[in-house]
Amino acid sequence: MEYIINIFQKGGIFMYPLLFLGILSIAFIIERFYSLRLKKIIPIDIIKDILDFIQERKIEEARTVAKTYKSVATNIIFEILNAYLKGRKNPEDLKIIAEEVAKIEIPKIEGYVNAIGAIAAIAPLLGFLGTVTGMIQVFEALSVSGLENPQVLSSGISQALLTTAFGLTIAIPSLAAYWYFRSKVNFLITQLENIALETIYELSYEEK
Repeated sequence: MEYIINIFQKGGIFMYPLLFLGILSIAFIIERFYSLRLKKIIPIDIIKDILDFIQERKIEEARTVAKTYKSVATNIIFEILNAYLKGRKNPEDLKIIAEEVAKIEIPKIEGYVNAIGAIAAIAPLLGFLGTVTGMIQVFEALSVSGLENPQVLSSGISQALLTTAFGLTIAIPSLAAYWYFRSKVNFLITQLENIALETIYELSYEEK
């Protein structure tokens, strides 16, 4: 622990905002791992029950299930069924409703994903800024004391580079997490689109 404190003291003031970014990144990553579980966004068993009710022409029961079980997918289905039961039975109208609901629901899926990407971009830049600032201080000290003690130069440079190293340590896992979550979000959005279209198709089939 004492070694870590010593490293932070050597790295200078930029180590502290970098530490803050690192803590934020960890918190956001943990939150996204929990929130982006498939059963939390798209509860497959519940969706199957709703579609079964629609196929059996039990639209009211299907709406009740969708309203009872809260998730992104069931919220979209509920609004489709709600509009259908209110007389808006044209498939194109139902698609518009699904799109409107999706605009509200999809940001819930994305959550802090973009924030993780922002941290991945900012951390190395902040670390590099700390290094540049540190190097300026080293050369200013050299201009005063000269090259009588080379250890001062080497020690100063190593201290200045600490912020870059720490910034990259934060950025690399954050960037990996960002692309992982971005891929998962895109997959979930595609699945939600398919579920909405399947719901509308089943309702339209019932009309025929």
